[in-house]
Amino acid sequence: MLIEKGTRPINPNLEWLVLERFPFWEAWGADARILQDVCSKVNSLMENSDAPGGWTSEFMKIGDKCYNKAYSPAKIDQEKISLFNKASTYYGIARFPFADTTLRKKAYSKQKLSLIESSHLFPYNFEVVSIPFEGRDIKGYFYSPSPQNEITLPEGVLLTGGAEILKEDIHNIADYIVRNSGMACLTIDMPGTGESSWRLSEDSIDIYSKAIKYLAGRGGVDPNRIGIFGIGFGGYWAMMSAASFPEIKAAVNCGGPIHRAFEPDNLKNLPEYLKMTLAFIQGNDPDTEVSIALKKLYDFSLFKHIETGRITCPILSINGSSDPYVPIDDLFIISSEGGIDQDEWVFKGDKHCAPQHYMEWMPRMVAWLANSLGGKERMSAPDLIKL
Repeated sequence: MLIEKGTRPINPNLEWLVLERFPFWEAWGADARILQDVCSKVNSLMENSDAPGGWTSEFMKIGDKCYNKAYSPAKIDQEKISLFNKASTYYGIARFPFADTTLRKKAYSKQKLSLIESSHLFPYNFEVVSIPFEGRDIKGYFYSPSPQNEITLPEGVLLTGGAEILKEDIHNIADYIVRNSGMACLTIDMPGTGESSWRLSEDSIDIYSKAIKYLAGRGGVDPNRIGIFGIGFGGYWAMMSAASFPEIKAAVNCGGPIHRAFEPDNLKNLPEYLKMTLAFIQGNDPDTEVSIALKKLYDFSLFKHIETGRITCPILSINGSSDPYVPIDDLFIISSEGGIDQDEWVFKGDKHCAPQHYMEWMPRMVAWLANSLGGKERMSAPDLIKL
């Protein structure tokens, strides 16, 4: 991504965002100039984020402007949807990477509100769902085509984010899926993030088990054509779900940690904000208990938890070859050591989850899922040309 001309230089502490986050945020509605302007004024992602001029404070103000504009009676419905979506995106950026402060928590509340407030304008069905489990609720959003085909039930896809990407952040992916493929979607937060009442642990697969069974059994979805998409750490749970639950007939892993990502040396070299995030989502203090949290991840290797031979459904793995957090070996090791036949989309020089090629791989990923679940000619897509 190129820096817009006429903008001030980005703070060196935040330059990594240009290649690793800006492409996602821009695709989800943020303006490149605004991102660059804020990142030229803010000194840190984490320090004093709630204070005037801080990361969260600055992006909250931008989100509020978009949110208030969406209520203008002069705006037509499509403009309102766009403004609410921009507001949700900016609130999500304000909350990034995790909601640990008063203002970050408020930003997340407003991110949810922006999405829900606009949902009556969507050209499809949108439902806030609560799935009872272990005396608590798994919170999610269910998307389905409208009008629905009276003869053929749509395929269902479970979407899950990762350590920093919440179900609200992947709304734009679910939106694209239901509008362009006619598949239904359920989005949920990874344990430890968003509205999840659980902390991340080795037992978090139980949450996905319940969500998958809910999606397959709720009605309005073909229970025999269920897929899963996970981005970031969510890719790990997509792979584990493919090995664990017969309902899953196709799985997409985008940038998921598999094995080497959990080795001590790799975890030790992660940037500080990400170490803090991994501590927070496990219920550890991100300021004082990072080392405790990282040690708990040593045993997360996928190969310690599944029999790879149980994966028989189509698998697609996506990542950038220069991912600084999840070694690219983790994508290839699925086949080389796990013996799993998979499609591999590796984008040369790109970063974690291939953000710079998002607008290329995302629609093609949707077509891959549609064709894997509904038949080879279910949905057409241009060939990938930049692998």
